[in-house]
Amino acid sequence: MDSAKNLSTSFSTMRNLAMGSVFALLLVSLAAGFLVYRAYENSGRRVYVVGQTGSVAALSAPTTETHTAYEARNLVRNFMLTMFGHDQYTYKTNLDAALPLIEGRGGRRIYDGFTRGQVLQNYERYAARNVVTVDSVSIDMNHRPWSGRVYIKQRIFIGGEQKEPLPLAAKFNLAETNRSDANPYGMLITNFDYIPYNPQVSREELQALKEQEADRQRALLEAQRSAGAVAPETGDALASPAVPGQPLPAAPGK
Repeated sequence: MDSAKNLSTSFSTMRNLAMGSVFALLLVSLAAGFLVYRAYENSGRRVYVVGQTGSVAALSAPTTETHTAYEARNLVRNFMLTMFGHDQYTYKTNLDAALPLIEGRGGRRIYDGFTRGQVLQNYERYAARNVVTVDSVSIDMNHRPWSGRVYIKQRIFIGGEQKEPLPLAAKFNLAETNRSDANPYGMLITNFDYIPYNPQVSREELQALKEQEADRQRALLEAQRSAGAVAPETGDALASPAVPGQPLPAAPGK
């Protein structure tokens, strides 16, 4: 009787051990499968592009990171302010900050327009500067590829005098990219192209420009009188010094 009881106890113990081993093996298999799946999933998110300068990681599928229209507008606004607003001292620094925010082809097109217009040389020659005001930025992130439009005014100052504002507008697309110190937004401006933009100059600004021109004419007249020159007849306008070209093309490359 005792032998049968011991045998039954031993069998029950062995059965429990076997079931426990099978259960543990099942847990280990599930954990291993999950780890392998995550490894393949993470490795498949990136592809590597090999070029002359080495290999770089690129996105092979849309990222799960969320970008907002607010972030996109900040990207475009910062690009326009630094790409088009500068003087002889900030020209190179601002371009270095702006070019990483746009694809290479679009950036080269704008830069080539500046080069043809001798922007930097005119800044140095006439002590000029270009001040940019962003009128508006519209972004559509409801459909891919993301798209948008931007409208700015350029106010060129030669010495202390402001010239008539030069409007500029462009349409573009936005593509996702890796974040970096040079481009913390994780988006890149693509297909940048100029579009017509002819806003009316406000009455206040027109009045300020007229007053500025009148002050300049009076200063020239007084300078001529003090130098003993013959004053022009009443009603004749004093010719302003010729300034070949503009310090900044309104739409380079158009």
